Formats: sequence, C-alpha cells, structure tokens
Amino acid sequence: MEDEDIGIGGFGSKSPILVVGLILILVFAVVFGLTMIVSVGVGNAVILVDPLTKSTSEPRIGPAYVLKAPWVSAVNIYYATSSFEDTIPCFSKDQLEMQIQTLARWSLDPGKLRDLYKNYPNLNYEAVAFESIMAETIRLVTKNYTALETIQFRDVVRNDIETAVFKAVTAEPSLAGSIMRLTVDLRDIGYPEKYTEAIEEKLVSEQQKIQAGFERERILILANATAQEVIIKAGGEAEAKVIEANATGEAIEMILQSTGQSGNETRIAELYLWVETLQRIAPDIDIMIVGNEGTPVLIPSDAITP
Repeated sequence: MEDEDIGIGGFGSKSPILVVGLILILVFAVVFGLTMIVSVGVGNAVILVDPLTKSTSEPRIGPAYVLKAPWVSAVNIYYATSSFEDTIPCFSKDQLEMQIQTLARWSLDPGKLRDLYKNYPNLNYEAVAFESIMAETIRLVTKNYTALETIQFRDVVRNDIETAVFKAVTAEPSLAGSIMRLTVDLRDIGYPEKYTEAIEEKLVSEQQKIQAGFERERILILANATAQEVIIKAGGEAEAKVIEANATGEAIEMILQSTGQSGNETRIAELYLWVETLQRIAPDIDIMIVGNEGTPVLIPSDAITP
C-alpha cells in the first residue's frame, strides 16, 4: 500500500509539469505557425525580406495567403489608391502671388513595388519625393499664365499641371516608374483680396457694358422698325396720291367729253377740284353757287327752309 501511494503520489506530482510543458509546446506551435502565414488583403501586396540571405522577393498580390520563414519580414504595401492634398504658393506670369489648392490621386504599379521599396525602405516616397516634385512642377506651370488667364482658362491650367506632374514623377529615377493613373484636381485658386475685388469690379463693368450693348441694339432695332414704318406709310400715301391724281384727271377728261366744250379745260378743272376739296372740308354742304367772278358760295342744306 505504501508503494502504491508513493507511485501515485509521484505521478501526481509530475502531472502539473507535463501540463505546463504541453501548453508551452502548443503555444509555440501556434505562434510559429502564425509567423509563417501572412494574409494579403485586396489592393495590397506583400514583399518578403530575408535578413539572412539579404534578399527581397517579388510582390505577392492580394487577396492571398503567403507562407514565409519565421525570421523573414513581410512588408505590406497598399498600391490601389493614394492621394495627396496641399495648398502651394505660386506666382503668375504677371508676378501675382496665388495659392493653388490641389488634390492628386494615383496608384502604384504592382510590378514596380520591389524597386520602389529598395529606394524607399520606409515607404516614405510621398513625403521625400512626390510632394516636392508636385509643388515645384505646379510653380513652373503657373508662371506660363497671367492671373487673369488662370481664371479664364482654368481647365487648361489644370490639364497642364496634371500632364507636367505625371511627366516629372515618371522621370524621377527613385520612383522607378511606379506611379500610374495620376489625376490632379485644381480645387481652388486663391488670389490677393485687392485683386479679387478688382476682378469683381471688372466683371460688373463688363456686365454693364454687355447690357448697354443689348440696349443699344434694341434701340436700333426699334428705330429701324419705326423708320421702315414711316417709309412704308409715306410710300402708301404717295401711291394713293398718284392714284387719286389719275382718277381726277380721268374725271375731268370725262366731263370735258360730256360737255363738248373746248378752250375752258383749265376752268373746268379748277371747278372740279374746288368741288372735290369742298366735299372733303365741308361734307355737310349740299349747295354751291358760283358767281360770275368764279367765287363759290356755299349754302348748308339745313339753312334752306322748305
């Protein structure tokens, strides 16, 4: 009985040690396994750096799982979309200071990530190279435009900035041609307060000038229409007079033919014209008596008593 107790007691005293040992082995296995498996997300790439062999692997593009040795470092690089926003002080062609607020977006070429990492192990290429290249390039572009042209041709200025920046970062050896799909948004152009006020006054003046031009054109159109109306009216009156004169001549001719008188054409024409004129100015006159001297006497019809 004593031996059995001793055996049991001895086994019991060793059990906690075995349990601790098993736990340590299990933890080590889990940790070791986790250090050998790297998860790569969408839009990310992983470069494996081996300090023993001093080698750098080609990027592994996600989504994926990558196996590595425990001593190998896994460098994660997000290549899908990066952005940089800044306000850059610049000068125009006419030496006016401007504040150019821009927003640049780009992505990295996965095939060039290894070279980019070798040049920038801390992946600080944006702060070290990209920002300074963009600022300097924008300053060079704005010198080609006057301040007023940056307002009038804003889209042209933006396109020139985008093209120039992309060309500059592509030519930078340390960036290894890794930047692609670069776009630059020209979010705002800040001008000195006095210049802004001058522009506003100029715009108001131009609007007033345009309005005055419209008003002048309207007046000319109305004047032309009035003149045309007068011309048409005068032409109509002249034509009516010609018609009336022709009718009067024909009437006198008929009177002469009916009376058969000759030598008194002038007197008969005068009497006819008197009658026509009196009918116009005195429509209520029904009786006209002409004296021996040729002076007409007008007698209204209401003056005659039955």
